[in-house]
Amino acid sequence: METLTFRIKPHADIELGFVREELDYYVTLPSEGVSEVTGLILTIPGFGGLANSTYQLEKLNPYLAEKYNCIVVSLNYFGIYRGQETKMDDQFFINMKDIYGVPDTYWSDISSDNDFYVKVGTILESKGLSQLDPRCQALKITGRNEYQSFGFLPALDCLTVLGDVLKSYPVLNKSKIIAFGSSYGGYIAMLCGKFAPNMFSVVIDNSGFSRTQMKHVAGREILEQDYVVTLNYNNKMYTLPYAYNNPWTILDETSPYYFGDSHKQIRNLLTREHRVASSTRYYIFHCEEDQIASVEDKDKVAALLSNYNSTYYKRVEKNDLDGVLFKKYTHAMDTSLRKLFDHVAEQDKDYGLMKEQSANEFLNNELISLNCGSKNYVFNFKEDFTMNVTITENIKTDYNLISSFQLMSDLLDICDSMDEGFDFIITRISDKNYNEAAVVMQDILDAHMTIDSQINTFSRFLSENNLHAVDIQFKNSLQEAVHHFNNETWDILENQILQRVMPHFLLWKNELRNIFTPYINH
Repeated sequence: METLTFRIKPHADIELGFVREELDYYVTLPSEGVSEVTGLILTIPGFGGLANSTYQLEKLNPYLAEKYNCIVVSLNYFGIYRGQETKMDDQFFINMKDIYGVPDTYWSDISSDNDFYVKVGTILESKGLSQLDPRCQALKITGRNEYQSFGFLPALDCLTVLGDVLKSYPVLNKSKIIAFGSSYGGYIAMLCGKFAPNMFSVVIDNSGFSRTQMKHVAGREILEQDYVVTLNYNNKMYTLPYAYNNPWTILDETSPYYFGDSHKQIRNLLTREHRVASSTRYYIFHCEEDQIASVEDKDKVAALLSNYNSTYYKRVEKNDLDGVLFKKYTHAMDTSLRKLFDHVAEQDKDYGLMKEQSANEFLNNELISLNCGSKNYVFNFKEDFTMNVTITENIKTDYNLISSFQLMSDLLDICDSMDEGFDFIITRISDKNYNEAAVVMQDILDAHMTIDSQINTFSRFLSENNLHAVDIQFKNSLQEAVHHFNNETWDILENQILQRVMPHFLLWKNELRNIFTPYINH
């Protein structure tokens, strides 16, 4: 059995624009080699896990590769390196001084995390407190100069790596692609299924989140801890809350790092409008007493999915704990991931973890647009197994414009007829058939007046544009052409239409198309 290491260019950070390092991923091959019956399993670590951990590369992935004849892939997605090093910043110093009266110089001789813990423990002990005020969260640092994207970039990384593996192993059985994750990894697996609903035959989620957990995005601003250290100091236990060094804000709406409703919607598994029917089968497991990832939310996710996909949902009760598969009555249940996969394979034995069709978003050159309020997230899959995701601004649909959508389409059709009319005029002038040219020129003038008058009925509701300026230029060029028609200066007229009227017409027509198309396609 062989495990290979790859490094590829990751998908761009399209939300905050952070420069990204190469993405490393690991491929474990079954000992019998890769053939047309070999499937693919994407194993996605959760918080605290790494793709190249001993557990992933020596236990879980080889077990799955050998038993299920699959290539097994793990990756160190964006934000996975949740470091343990403590950083104190100005906000920490100011709040420690304001709340506890601790001067900045108190922290000057700290050289390790242990020094920091002793300093904090001394303060809490002296004041008879058991935990540090949440306003005094120090920072933990995310590795690779990354931050907590909470699901979105990690899911893009999974799909990017998946495409690279499918390209490298074209013989793979594309009807047997499985996403498998626990806790945060389960949430990422579910997001992959949302973004690419026809990619996977099976998605397995053990105790994943269902939507953004704001404490992992802007914990300092909402005074909730992203991470907690339990400190034993002088035989007493103390709690120290931490935040990670995320750039997000939920308070400053003018900031480029503002985490708004569109960011929440793209990460939300409960958005019904983002769901389509597909042949992916979902297997979901969640503890009834999960205090980290809401079981009530997962109930709703399972109910929603059942309208679009085959969905198996197990709400794990206390009497389901067997010490072998499910071991603890808490978040993720200390589940044996190898036995959980075996359990799913048994549940799915009628299908053999496969779907009927091998077609997926890559092979179909699929374009998927997810409306997230003020923004659209557009996923463009290519048959060369690459994917590009962009964010477009979603136009505000004023109710005064709704009745004009069909009219906009009709006006663009008139523009196309005008284009044909100009070609006709040039041909007739060349043939010296000036009367027919004049008749069509009058039709074009009438069409232009009609379009102008119709646009005037709703122009004040349109988004900002350059239509007025290009319309004046086009109108002036038309008037010059009419002058040459009236004076029968045919040689000058032909030159005028080709060099003045047509360029201004095309600018005007393209401006109309650019303005109308977002409304027509809305």
